[in-house]
Amino acid sequence: MVGMPFFALVCALFEAGLLLLSQQTLDNALDYAARTVFTGAFQEGYDGTPAADRLRKAVCSQVTIFPCTDVLIDVATASSFAARSVANPYDAATKGVAAGFGKTFQCPSGNDVVTVRAAVVVPRYFGFLDTDALAIGTAARLVVSTVIFRAEPYATGKC
Repeated sequence: MVGMPFFALVCALFEAGLLLLSQQTLDNALDYAARTVFTGAFQEGYDGTPAADRLRKAVCSQVTIFPCTDVLIDVATASSFAARSVANPYDAATKGVAAGFGKTFQCPSGNDVVTVRAAVVVPRYFGFLDTDALAIGTAARLVVSTVIFRAEPYATGKC
């Protein structure tokens, strides 16, 4: 009689811990990678490879709990905070990742307002505990991290 509620509580705690770890890891990794865009070091490190791949590699250098190939990144620029737009990575109609997310990379210049958004699908092991708005099917969840900042006034460079 007590076993089933106890098992559900242990499962909920385990899954909440894993989701929290995934979210915190993605937040820290995106913050680390976005800092290079903020200071202009990302543009100075231009080596001919696609900018989105280089930024994903910077994010993934800090991540070990989910595959790097699953990380989707969008970078958008604007002239002011009021004019910025943030891409939504979740498509509520299909309960999946939005079709256009992860395909935008606008190379920032100095003093641009930059929005960097990353998303990754992480597994869920106890789908019967589903109370999540960003559920992907019954066995996964979308974890999203966003960084918005005004870039330092550096010279315009290549991405």
